[in-house]
Amino acid sequence: MQVGITGFPRSGKTTVFQALAPGVKPGRDVTYGNIKVPDERVIRLSEYWEPKKTTFAEITFVDIAGQHSGSGAALEPKTIAEMRNVDALVHVVRAFDDAAGLRDTDPARDVSDFATELILADLAVVEKRLERLVKEQAKTVERSALERAIEALEEETPLREVDFTDEDLKAMSGYALVSLRPLITLFNLGEEEWSDAAFASWRHPEQTGQKQAAMSLCGQLEMELATLADDEQADFLEALELTEPARFAFIRKAYELLDLISFLTIGKDECRAWTVRRGSTAPVAAGKVHTDLQRGFIRAEVLAWEHWIEHGSEAAAKAAGVYRVEGRNYVVQDGDIVHIRSGV
Repeated sequence: MQVGITGFPRSGKTTVFQALAPGVKPGRDVTYGNIKVPDERVIRLSEYWEPKKTTFAEITFVDIAGQHSGSGAALEPKTIAEMRNVDALVHVVRAFDDAAGLRDTDPARDVSDFATELILADLAVVEKRLERLVKEQAKTVERSALERAIEALEEETPLREVDFTDEDLKAMSGYALVSLRPLITLFNLGEEEWSDAAFASWRHPEQTGQKQAAMSLCGQLEMELATLADDEQADFLEALELTEPARFAFIRKAYELLDLISFLTIGKDECRAWTVRRGSTAPVAAGKVHTDLQRGFIRAEVLAWEHWIEHGSEAAAKAAGVYRVEGRNYVVQDGDIVHIRSGV
């Protein structure tokens, strides 16, 4: 699963990417970084088990290069094309003064302009396809879905805000519509703006609707923080009266927005978080560990994270009657500690 980081020129999106993936050198067009998802549960389990290996879930962030010249608010066709290849988008919005003075600071304008760019890009795709379906007099789910889509786009409504059915989404999946992608609007504040009361509304943005979220961070500060040793980071955060880097919350939000959850496996060899789609059944989760486990799935022994915390061990949880045996139809929950029993 990939999350594309994009934005208008000089928004600091590459700085944000470098904060997420320190040491990964940004490329000219597209740069990929596999980022560990911070998870206190994995840390706690690892402290208890002292395994040979500790493995966190990962998410791939993609730095999508934008235009390299000019100060306008237009996204290049190549940028839009790259945005179609990712599963979710992060729009980095500049909330600091542009040192070059090419464009004034107006986060609300940039949010609106970005939304318009995506809508126009999708409108061109939908209009072209719908014109052909109408000409063919097709009466299909695809045509019905595209008619709903064009109605929303003409009203300047992003497609992620439309309540499409699963059938609709499947029918439109081949078009990679960018305004349908889940979206995080990330307000990137400078160090001065971070403590400036005039920017308080951007530091604490209002949350938006379905499949979208709004957050803020200071990209420059987060990039510098990411290069420090763990003990230095702890001192730095304490001085700022913060419990963790802002980028950690951002990574978790991106993971959540993709409708992903983590289940956990434990033992002396490895404590690990595994990624599945929310709503996945136990055999699907087993297949993430190994395809043979899914093929020969018999049952899953499950302990909820909250019960592990409450009782402190598997043995105590079993004695309390909260250690469960689940079958093929069990839907795995975020934080489940799972042992798979398989006949293969």
